[in-house]
Amino acid sequence: MRSEPVICLPVRAILCFIVCLWFAGLAVAGDSNNNTGMYEKYKSDKQKFLDDFAGASLKLDRQDLIPVLFSSIHDLSKYPLPDKLPTISFLSSADLSRLACNSRCLVLGHYPGGETIYLDEKLKPETNLFDRSVLLHELVHYLQYSSGQNAELLKTTQEKCVLWYKREQEAYAIQDAFLVAVSSPVRAGYFPARSDCLALD
Repeated sequence: MRSEPVICLPVRAILCFIVCLWFAGLAVAGDSNNNTGMYEKYKSDKQKFLDDFAGASLKLDRQDLIPVLFSSIHDLSKYPLPDKLPTISFLSSADLSRLACNSRCLVLGHYPGGETIYLDEKLKPETNLFDRSVLLHELVHYLQYSSGQNAELLKTTQEKCVLWYKREQEAYAIQDAFLVAVSSPVRAGYFPARSDCLALD
C-alpha cells in the first residue's frame, strides 16, 4: 500500500515537466515575430541597406537589369536616376575587342558614348553578380557621359587622359562597392592609384 505513492509521484512530476515544456514551446513559437522585431531594432542602417539592396537579387530579368542597376548606382554614388535608359548589345569577344581597342585585347564591356553599351556575349548579368557588376561599371560611364564628362570636348591628349583616368577610377570604385554590397567574394581588379597622364604631351 505504501509503495504506490513512492512510484506515482515521480511519474506525475515527469508528466508535469513535459506539459510545462509543451506550453513553453507554444509561447516561444507564438512570440517568434516579436523576436524578429527585436533583431530588427538592433540592425544598423548599413545592414538594413544591404538587406534591401535590389542589385543583390539572385536572378533578374533582362528588362529589369538596367533600372535596378541604375537604382544601385544611385544608392552608392552622387548620380541621379537618368531620364533615358541605354540599350545593351552583346558581342563576341573578338568583335568587342576590335570595337574597344582596335585590336585584340581583354575586355568584357565597353561604352563608346551614345545610347548603347556593349558586353561580351559570355556574360550572364541576369544570374552572375560579377557579370552584373561589369554592366554596372559601363552604366557608370553612361552616367558620366550624360553628366558632361565628355572627352570629345577636350583638346589636348593630356586632358583626355586625365578625364579617362578619373572616370575609370570612379567606375571601379562604384563597381567594387557594389560587389561588397551584394556580398560577392570577387573584386573588380587592380586599377592604378595614380595616372601617367602628366608624361603625355
